[in-house]
Amino acid sequence: MRQEADDPGGTLIGDLIAAVRRRAIWLGLWILFCLIAGLGYVAVAQPEYVASAQIALEPRVRLPPGTDAAAAASAAAPVLDSAQTESQLQVIRSARNLRYVFDTLKLDSDSAYADKGPGLVGRTLGKILGLFSPPSSRPSDDELASRAREIAFQNFSDRVQVRRLGQSYVLEVSFRGLTPANTTRITNSIAAAYIRDQVFVHAASDQRGIEFLQGRISLIQAEKKAAEEAVATGVITDFQFPDSDARIVGSALPPLAAAFPQTKLILLFSGILGLVTGIASIAVLHNFDRKVRSPAQIRRLLGVDCLVSVPRWKAGRLTDTTALTQPETEFALAMRLLRTVIFAAGIKSQQVSIGFVGCQEGDGCTILSANLAHLLAAFGSRVALIDANLGRPDLTRRLAPRAGTGLDTIMQSPSPATDLPEVAITPSLSFVPAVAGLATGHKADPNAFLGSPAIRTGLSHLVRQRDVILDMASLESSPDAQAIGHMLTGVVLVATLNRTKLDQLSEAIRALRSANTRVLGIVLNDPARSRKDSRLVNATASRGMPTSPEPAN
Repeated sequence: MRQEADDPGGTLIGDLIAAVRRRAIWLGLWILFCLIAGLGYVAVAQPEYVASAQIALEPRVRLPPGTDAAAAASAAAPVLDSAQTESQLQVIRSARNLRYVFDTLKLDSDSAYADKGPGLVGRTLGKILGLFSPPSSRPSDDELASRAREIAFQNFSDRVQVRRLGQSYVLEVSFRGLTPANTTRITNSIAAAYIRDQVFVHAASDQRGIEFLQGRISLIQAEKKAAEEAVATGVITDFQFPDSDARIVGSALPPLAAAFPQTKLILLFSGILGLVTGIASIAVLHNFDRKVRSPAQIRRLLGVDCLVSVPRWKAGRLTDTTALTQPETEFALAMRLLRTVIFAAGIKSQQVSIGFVGCQEGDGCTILSANLAHLLAAFGSRVALIDANLGRPDLTRRLAPRAGTGLDTIMQSPSPATDLPEVAITPSLSFVPAVAGLATGHKADPNAFLGSPAIRTGLSHLVRQRDVILDMASLESSPDAQAIGHMLTGVVLVATLNRTKLDQLSEAIRALRSANTRVLGIVLNDPARSRKDSRLVNATASRGMPTSPEPAN
């Protein structure tokens, strides 16, 4: 039906929304594929676990030996600022601290951190680049072992994360490993290594002091030993470290579930990725799609009014009189609207002649012209229906297959005729066949021309007597519409939804207007004829037999 404000194709956004609706099944399948791909990744990805330990920074007051109790009690504890806290964060992540853990736990022999080598793309690029680079000597075994050790240490360091918890003096050390037990052990070892480093720093300071006491040596040695054992075992004990400016307030516990891959997040990302990429692909395809998709698209891009949009016919097969015999259908309503639009104010002031022409064969001109002619004739108008499609005379095959005279014989007549041959269909409707003797296998001459003087004379005489509806050959198969179009009140272009291209319509409008033909508008036809129906009609026609009523297209 004809639409204006309700047509979603009235804007570029509307066109895109309509394109998404047309490809909704494709888009849904693409999103489903992305979700399945996400699930496949979750299934094959190596699970990883994250464990965390918390370290509280607590700077202690350091007084020289011999200080009395009153002075010790009155001494104020040092205060850390944000810069000092950030510095301790970097100390934990320092290469010295992490390398001690790496060496103590002998992680260089752990396959989880070993060099995996370049992937397929890397190997391919390496071979290509190797063709253009000068040959180099092979590194020694020691160099290869050293490089493998450094790569393993780098892979280990990349799994360590240290952050400050808010504005507090608590630092959280996290490690991402492949097993819960190994992850917990390494996390605690990193935290213990930092405590060990703090003890070593203060031990060295005390050893440089003149007041160094033997009693403190034993305490510091005990602290060193406890810290080293914690690094080696990955177990944090209740041992106190008075010579450290930090203490572990929360040791790492074995994680209960894998932190990676995150199934919900990956599925959410896969769904969003599928939706975004699917819509983007549809937008790109729509940008290059030149097929007619909506009436508003025709109005916006071609500047020509879409007179009516004929809906898809689903109830059986269309006939030449469906608009009369089934008046409650959407097709009949569309045909009545087409009648109203064509014979609007200013047009029906005299006898009118309307030609139906498509850009290509199969656009549905025949069924539309026949139904409009029957609809006009049923309500008092004297109407002549002309089959002006000499190459494909479907109306003649159905209505007058045994006619003795047709347009082809008039064109061959040596003297100009004043009247076209008519066959009475109803008291108010007559039919002018295209080809005479169609039932006997006669065909029109391929060189026949509707613009001949005889046809012009007969058509001019006929249009003065009654309303005339012409079923004309498509523009791709014949120029007849351009030859006689200027003699008619106007021509209605018929386009097929989702098949006819905008470029075809634009060229058809230009060609008709260049021949001084008035283009009344475009009818957008949504055909429903199946290939089986089409083969049936063609097979019957080839035997020269009357066919059943024509399908929708």
